[in-house]
Amino acid sequence: MDFVQKVFLCFTLACCVISCAPKNRVTRSYVSDELKKRSGFDITKAKQPGQLELPPNILISDGITEDEAIGIALWNNGQFQADLASISILHADVIDAGIVLNPLLRYLSPNAGIMASGYINFAFDFLWLRPRRIAAATIEAERNAGVMIQRGFALIRDVQLTYADLQLALDKAAILAENARIRGEMSRLSNIRLRYGEISELEALTFRADSAAAVDQLVKANLDTIFQRNRLYTLLGFAPDTTLSFQSIKDTLLSQKVSRSDYLELAGTYQPELQAARLAIESAGKRLGWERARILAFTAVLNYERLDGAGNNKWLPDAFNPGFQIEIPILNRNQGKIARARAEMEQASFQYVALRQRIALDVSDAYNRYEQTYKSYEAWSTGVIPSLEEAVRLVQLSYERGDISYLPVLEALRQLVNGKLRKAEIEAELRRSVSQLNYGIGNNSELK
Repeated sequence: MDFVQKVFLCFTLACCVISCAPKNRVTRSYVSDELKKRSGFDITKAKQPGQLELPPNILISDGITEDEAIGIALWNNGQFQADLASISILHADVIDAGIVLNPLLRYLSPNAGIMASGYINFAFDFLWLRPRRIAAATIEAERNAGVMIQRGFALIRDVQLTYADLQLALDKAAILAENARIRGEMSRLSNIRLRYGEISELEALTFRADSAAAVDQLVKANLDTIFQRNRLYTLLGFAPDTTLSFQSIKDTLLSQKVSRSDYLELAGTYQPELQAARLAIESAGKRLGWERARILAFTAVLNYERLDGAGNNKWLPDAFNPGFQIEIPILNRNQGKIARARAEMEQASFQYVALRQRIALDVSDAYNRYEQTYKSYEAWSTGVIPSLEEAVRLVQLSYERGDISYLPVLEALRQLVNGKLRKAEIEAELRRSVSQLNYGIGNNSELK
């Protein structure tokens, strides 16, 4: 085997080895597995636009629970599916980073005294540039995976918040319906008392206005229920005119079991957005190394030509001369792109610091909000509501003995209804704060 054949064989083997597709672990399955480890929910491995799919073991006919709503949203929410499509785009970028440029072939046929000649140019700098390109593209794909996981948590949070708002709207509608009935009864009794001269016309008008206002509040509550239901339908990927039933939230609200500092530590460990920011710094560093390596552009050259007097076919060359060409980095040393990559790495470092500060603030605010709201929840659950219920019981006993009229009973019931309304609002706020806290740390906490 002569020298040229050996060179060609080595060149072919190098191309076969190096041109293999680079490995990229970031796929929809990878994002699904990571999201399931952190939240308990996964995403579909493949998705067709506009196609509604239900996760396994979910039946919508018996009423949708909060967890089932989250699972359906992760599989069907339009914006989240559009975001997940970027995984395939980043995968294509990794493939593109591993592509080796084709060799350039130039051939001049013999004609009018010109001998057959030509050359093959092959950019050999891929030997040190390709690994750096692949590393930068792979890190960027992993960073994007962290962003997708964070957007998954954002969707989980949005579903939980909307579910809590819908639950509150339904509770308010039921409570305000009872409130409207009580105030209507109070208005009816005031008209009777007015006919008997027990109260003035002004007092009767006050009761009538109060009854009308209660009806208006009920109408607004029913309208808010429709709005919240349609918002939840949209998050789940259903049309707004869908008719589905949702089960009430039946979980027990417990006081926090983890301290504020522990939550901040959890955020630093699990927060996908923070992990993506770390990878952004690493990705910028890989790009900086790549740009520095591009200072030298090295090209291997294999020249071939036909020599006079050779006995072979005049169309075929019979002399080969290997060589190379290299760009001399005197004027252009890729200074601009190197400076840009260095600045991007510095910017990514500052963005990481800023993100840590924002996450710490968000987690602290969510923790404080939950802590204070839980105190209010305890006060209303163990103090205010039992006292109002006891007041209703006592006033009903007085009415049954004939000591008072029915109006004080209605007034006590009205106060109890207002108390239940406030308690429902506190419960909804408590669930919102739990959802915000879970979103802030990027993992499910023990607050359920």
